[in-house]
Amino acid sequence: MTCVIVNDACCLIDLDKGGLLDVICALPYRLVVPLPVRESELLRISDSQWRQLDGAGLVTHDLMPEEVGLALDLKSRRPALSANDCFCYVTAVVHSGILLTGDALLRKVASADGLRVHGVLWLVDELDKAGVCPRKLLVEALRLWRADATVFLPKQEIADRLTRLAGVAL
Repeated sequence: MTCVIVNDACCLIDLDKGGLLDVICALPYRLVVPLPVRESELLRISDSQWRQLDGAGLVTHDLMPEEVGLALDLKSRRPALSANDCFCYVTAVVHSGILLTGDALLRKVASADGLRVHGVLWLVDELDKAGVCPRKLLVEALRLWRADATVFLPKQEIADRLTRLAGVAL
């Protein structure tokens, strides 16, 4: 059975900024995005990029009414979570998947409930481990994220990965 990764909006945004959206579907995972997240106005992913991702195997999960109910219940218990955070959480539960998020509260809630949670830096490690893209591309993404004030990834973890990857990539 293929492991599922449920992507939230902030991770998709960071992956797009880092130029890694095109390569994530090459990983040995089934990538899923909840429909409300895909349709979010926060995402600047073009229709052609979505078609390319769909063609590469990305799955858009249209939540069933009972799943929407679970998300609304979570939202009522955890009002600080966004509706899209709740949709991602429920989608990860439904698919018994890994939740890929950069949102601290969502990470905390999901981890406390026993969900596997990772962020885009873990995905960089997975891309490197799988060898599905040049290390130079990963180094470029890390450098872009480090320089972007709107990307909130741990600077030390970025630096650690740059040290590990840059010597081989350049």
